[in-house]
Amino acid sequence: MKTLIQKIHLEEQQSFACRMYRTPDFETNWHRHQEVELILITEGYGTAMIGDFIGEYKPGDLYFIAGNLPHWFKKQHHKTIGAALVLHFKKEILGNVFLDLPELKNINQLLQKNDGIQIGIKLQKEIAVLLVEIQQLKGFQRMGNLLQCIQKISTTPDFVA
Repeated sequence: MKTLIQKIHLEEQQSFACRMYRTPDFETNWHRHQEVELILITEGYGTAMIGDFIGEYKPGDLYFIAGNLPHWFKKQHHKTIGAALVLHFKKEILGNVFLDLPELKNINQLLQKNDGIQIGIKLQKEIAVLLVEIQQLKGFQRMGNLLQCIQKISTTPDFVA
């Protein structure tokens, strides 16, 4: 299967994107992009294909996908609604010097991985709240929520795949 290369659009004055995608924009072909992706499924059921992983998704599921890792979320049926809140960021926005700080060791290790993980139920709700807030926030608070999300993911033992 040929992998499409997707370009993520950033709004002016933003270093990362966080937006809701809903049918028909929810479903894309097998693709990859430079950006790391956090995707929270908000509506619909189907199959998640992330690198070598294949599994079923449902509302509430949360995935962390490394940059350039091919993936596809395919709806169970073409007539059903699919929706997700999706955050995209390039790890470079955090800067190498910042990521090399000892306090960020876990985040740096997470961002060096080249795979995807499904976040477990315990952490899903916590991250979902932060993602929803990011859509409304501006400036430093927005970046603060992003850092909280990736810090929580980088330190949790609560993941599925």
